[in-house]
Amino acid sequence: MCIRDSQIINKLNEFSDDKELHFYKTELTKNVPYKALSGFANKGTEKIDLNSSTGRMIAYYNRLSGSEILLPYTFNYEKSLKKVVSFNDGWIQMIQDNTVSILGWIKYEKVKWLQNNNPEVPGIVYKLTQEDEKARKLENVRKLWDAILKIRPVKNVFMEGDINRESYAVDHFIPRNFVMNDELWNLMPMDPIQNMQKNKKLPAWNDYFEQFANNQFIMYELIQTVDKALREIMFLGAFFYHYKDVWV
Repeated sequence: MCIRDSQIINKLNEFSDDKELHFYKTELTKNVPYKALSGFANKGTEKIDLNSSTGRMIAYYNRLSGSEILLPYTFNYEKSLKKVVSFNDGWIQMIQDNTVSILGWIKYEKVKWLQNNNPEVPGIVYKLTQEDEKARKLENVRKLWDAILKIRPVKNVFMEGDINRESYAVDHFIPRNFVMNDELWNLMPMDPIQNMQKNKKLPAWNDYFEQFANNQFIMYELIQTVDKALREIMFLGAFFYHYKDVWV
C-alpha cells in the first residue's frame, strides 16, 4: 500500500462516525463494484440475469474469473463496508502499460456523451483540455485589421462612431469560452473599454449582429478584391499563412 492510499484510508476512518458519509459509502459498495464488470457478463458458459441480487452477481463474477475469463478484480464475501475488492496483477500491469491509450479512450467516450447530451454547446472537446495560449496568434488578426483601418473606417459594433485605429482591441463577437476557437469570422476590432465590459457575456443579437456582419463583409471584400501584390503587402505573409482559406 502506497502512502497516498494509506492517507485516504486514514481520512475515511477519521470520519467513520459521520452518518452522511456512511450512507454514501454504503450506496457506493452496494452496486458500483459489480456493475463495472457488466461488460464481461454472459460472455462465458454460465449465464445470469443482470438484475440479479448483489450477492448472486458477486458470486457469479468470482466463478467467472476463476474459470473462463480473468476479470480485473474479484470480491470477498463480506457485506456492506466490509466488502473487499482484489485486483488482478495481470490487469494492473496492463493498465500501467497502456495508461495513455486508456485515458485517451475515456476522454473520447466522455466527449461523445457530453456532446450527445448537450447538442447546443459547441467545442466541448476543447473545453475539457487546457489550451496553449502561445498557439493562438491573435497578433496576425490585428495586423489584418490594422491594414483594413488604413484603407477605410470601420464602425464600432457596440457603440457609436468608428474604431480608433490608434487604440482598439481584437476580440470575439461570440465569446471564446462558448465557441472555443479563434476563427476569423468571429474576430473583430472593438473599443478596449467596451471589450472589458463585454467580458464573456453573449451579445444581444438583434442589437449588434447587423453591424458585426457589415464589418466582416468589409474585411472579406477587401481580401478578395485588392490586387494580389498589394494584398501581400497589406495583409502580410504571416497572415496569409494562417488564414489562407479566405484567399482566392
